[in-house]
Amino acid sequence: MKDRLTPLTIPSRKGRLAIVTGASSGIGKATARALGLAGADVVLAVRDVAKGQAVAEELRAEHPEGTHTVAELDTSDLSSVAAFADGFANRRVDILVLNAGINGTKGRQQSVDGHELIMATNYFGHFALTARLLESLRRASRARVVTLGSLVAKRGRLQPANLDLQRRWSSGRAYANSKLAMVMFARELQRHSTAGDWGLNAHAAQPGWAQTGLFPPGIISFLGRATRLMQSASDGAQPVVFCAASRQAAAGGYYGPIGPFGTAGPVGRTPLPRPATKPDKLRALWDATEELVGVRFELPEPPSDAD
Repeated sequence: MKDRLTPLTIPSRKGRLAIVTGASSGIGKATARALGLAGADVVLAVRDVAKGQAVAEELRAEHPEGTHTVAELDTSDLSSVAAFADGFANRRVDILVLNAGINGTKGRQQSVDGHELIMATNYFGHFALTARLLESLRRASRARVVTLGSLVAKRGRLQPANLDLQRRWSSGRAYANSKLAMVMFARELQRHSTAGDWGLNAHAAQPGWAQTGLFPPGIISFLGRATRLMQSASDGAQPVVFCAASRQAAAGGYYGPIGPFGTAGPVGRTPLPRPATKPDKLRALWDATEELVGVRFELPEPPSDAD
């Protein structure tokens, strides 16, 4: 599918380190390309390293201003998340794009840590990764953290005591819940950053209906040609790139296509799912997630009286 949108104009990201999870295809690959062309040194954090290397070689051939390197990361595996984060313990991370995800599974499956697989891949791993990279993000000047939402996030029905959907599981429900959780995570991360003076800007983005592996080819062809409600992966990545690099992206904002039904079109503000506007629900999700993944965001120590 051809790109229809005019490429975004973003400031140079030269010298900035960007991590993009799930960067071997779709929205992640398009985001990695755009950030590299803008000068960023991009880490493709992928589960399949061989596939990631092939993508990195392809992107390098486009003569970007920045670089593209590959590191192994399986967001469904908390030990993989910890190992990946350890590799950045003494480095500065300027941009963190939390894109990796799966759309569905045949039957309820569990991760190696015993969590529902869709939620583990799309949300729990990203929550843990951000917590483990907190100090690296705080070393940057206004680091950006971008979570990937979805149009279906508004269908999510999160219950803190049932995040793993041990009751009433369905593939669609698990996916919608994971995407709602990602939008709510960005909102609560921004609140924590502001309250704790962490210096982070958190954003959420939804790509509309984009040409990725989440849609069957027949659906892509029909929606793209007959209705123009489907867009290319590069066009779908524009809200993500906007959040990661544009000076116009407001901290805590939720961005996506502003065309018909929010499925395609240029970038703009997109309506928040109702739970993402409720401070009590945001706090409840955050607290429950910390307990489930066993990783906490450590608030900076308050200054002593002697200071």
